[in-house]
Amino acid sequence: MRTRCFLLPRNAIRGFALAGWLGLVAGFALAQPLDVFTPRPTGVQHDTRPANALYLHNRHIATFRASLLGDSPADRVELARVALAEALRNAERPTVTHTATPDSVRFELNGRTVFFLVAADTGTPRPEAALEPTSRDVQVRLEKAVAEAAELRDRLRIATDLLVCLGASLLASTLVSGTLQLRERVAQRIHAALHRPASATAGARLVAIFSEHAHVACRLVTNAAAWVIVLLILDTWVTFVLLQFAWTRPWGEQSSTWMREVLHHFASATAAAVPGLVVAGLIFAIARMVSRANAAFLHRVQSGDVQLAWLDAHTALPNRRVCDTVLWLFAVAMAYPYLPGAETEAFRALSVMTGLMLSLGASSAVGQALSGLSLMYSRSLRVGQHVKIGETEGTVVALGMFTTRLHTPAGDDVSLPNKLIFGLPIRHLTPSSGQGMTDPQAARRDDMGRPL
Repeated sequence: MRTRCFLLPRNAIRGFALAGWLGLVAGFALAQPLDVFTPRPTGVQHDTRPANALYLHNRHIATFRASLLGDSPADRVELARVALAEALRNAERPTVTHTATPDSVRFELNGRTVFFLVAADTGTPRPEAALEPTSRDVQVRLEKAVAEAAELRDRLRIATDLLVCLGASLLASTLVSGTLQLRERVAQRIHAALHRPASATAGARLVAIFSEHAHVACRLVTNAAAWVIVLLILDTWVTFVLLQFAWTRPWGEQSSTWMREVLHHFASATAAAVPGLVVAGLIFAIARMVSRANAAFLHRVQSGDVQLAWLDAHTALPNRRVCDTVLWLFAVAMAYPYLPGAETEAFRALSVMTGLMLSLGASSAVGQALSGLSLMYSRSLRVGQHVKIGETEGTVVALGMFTTRLHTPAGDDVSLPNKLIFGLPIRHLTPSSGQGMTDPQAARRDDMGRPL
């Protein structure tokens, strides 16, 4: 009986060893009591927090918006910080209490006043009514911050949290490595299944025909799924590690909340976009049906099966192209409001920029297309005619929207831009002039040069 050992890659071991050492150092550094670090006075403050917001160990406690007894909100924050630091330095088991008055609430730590909260600090239209619920929220946050401050002094708790983080790191590395190995196994099985000998069924033959495309698509799907799982594992690991230490716990709470908000927003946006995508899909499906019906009808006109007084076989092809262009432009205009994000400024700016780029870059192409339509509708050129355009002589084998292809007596195919032909004299040669058709099949070719 053989025993398989699960080995991690060397790079992964080095990475997680480095992460473990960094976690140990950061944990001991962040776990020091607040009074150990004495901030140096500097002339420039780089704190991005609002000056009127009170924080304790990265946790937001309250926001002061009004002056009290001549102290500005920023002064009240500084006084509250000093009072909290003094109260926490001498308290082994701190207890938070508050005393309410008609227009303010006093918060105490082990009977020592740390700060006041007044009605104007609530920032609501009815501050007196909002003072009580706001004070309850402030007390909950203050109790949590005070408990975390006591936790920062517990060396045994810090060591236990570090061991838990190392175990979580090993588990995360195992899950990441297992996910990547599972991706390889799934890819190998898909590759083997797609390269099996095809059976006689129609589905197997279809899979055999598109096996390479199916292999690439499956590979992309498996890679995307694997990396999404890896990102979720890493996000969970980072959040778990941040939640273990009192100093970084607020960041971990924000990380988990951010991930939930992102997933909720993504799911809501996807669900909201489904009806619009269905309507846009129906519009494009109807446009495709009308385009195919129009192409079938004009193909019968071009082949001579249907004869109309206002439409002949030579103008059926340009009519089909013009109708298809107008039809698809109309379909895009109708489906535009139903596309996800069509009402946003970014989508509109992108549409305007794309249209501007197309208008600047497609001016020559539009001129070529208009010249081709003019040649078709004026019947100046037809497939099978032997002509001389400028210095080029040959039989017209294809008349397109942008170029016209001639087959020369030397056996060469020459493509001339329609815009160039539109400005040159066209001489129609006949067999009586000693120059006949060089390609007997040219008169029986379509506009793409394919024999009919």
